[in-house]
Amino acid sequence: MQRTLAEMKQTEWRLTADKTSYGGDGEALLPELAPASQLARLLARARRLESGRLPWWGGLCLGLYRCRFLRPILRALVESLEGGNRLSPTWRAIAQQYYSVCIGAYTYGPGLRPGDFPPGTTVGRYCSIAHGLLVLRRNHPTSFASQHPFFFDAVVGLLRKDAVEQPEANPLTIGHDVWIGARVIILPGCRRIGDGAVVGAGSVVTRDVQPFQIVAGSPARVIRPRFAPEIEALVRASAWWQRSLEELIPQLALFTQPLTLERARRLCELFG
Repeated sequence: MQRTLAEMKQTEWRLTADKTSYGGDGEALLPELAPASQLARLLARARRLESGRLPWWGGLCLGLYRCRFLRPILRALVESLEGGNRLSPTWRAIAQQYYSVCIGAYTYGPGLRPGDFPPGTTVGRYCSIAHGLLVLRRNHPTSFASQHPFFFDAVVGLLRKDAVEQPEANPLTIGHDVWIGARVIILPGCRRIGDGAVVGAGSVVTRDVQPFQIVAGSPARVIRPRFAPEIEALVRASAWWQRSLEELIPQLALFTQPLTLERARRLCELFG
């Protein structure tokens, strides 16, 4: 603990001393850090998440998760012990092993409940997923004589195998630093939501969403880009989302205020 607190004090010193860490614009907009003890706990959990190693209780919960009646209890236990789903390596292992869903580090939200994402889904790092998400990977076959599941879905019991492609044949990929608002519906025509995109609450997404675009509506349409083209290019080049939380903290002020062109250049210099 002493070493961790010392590291936190060193980080605070670097934030205070390095004016360029918050854009070099001359303004003193240094963000206020949480207490050192709280930051130490946060970073300890972040390091464990980045390492991919499960704590002893994580391995136990992963094995017990095969018992379906225990699953709600185990999920609640894991989130309690590991600080919620954004920092939980165990929940990511459960999602991968039991649901075939890959969830990147620091991604969080009530939209990460079991079954919200179909098998084969990949979600990037640092994403925010609100409640009420519905992801559909195939439609009823409108070109068939009937659209009833009797005639295309083996689960109903008439057919030995599906007459249309399995949902896994049309996987969804969500990039990094994506924000999906409440009660969003993602239809089979959308196969990818790009890095840095925003999907407004209540949207019905029928096609791919390009990186750094804000979309909303039914069907979802582009409202505007998040950044000017030059800033967007610099953020793309920085790929800051590939860095750990611990690596980002010394440059925290770049993330806690609007991104100007000068700050975007600094972001790219540091992480690109």
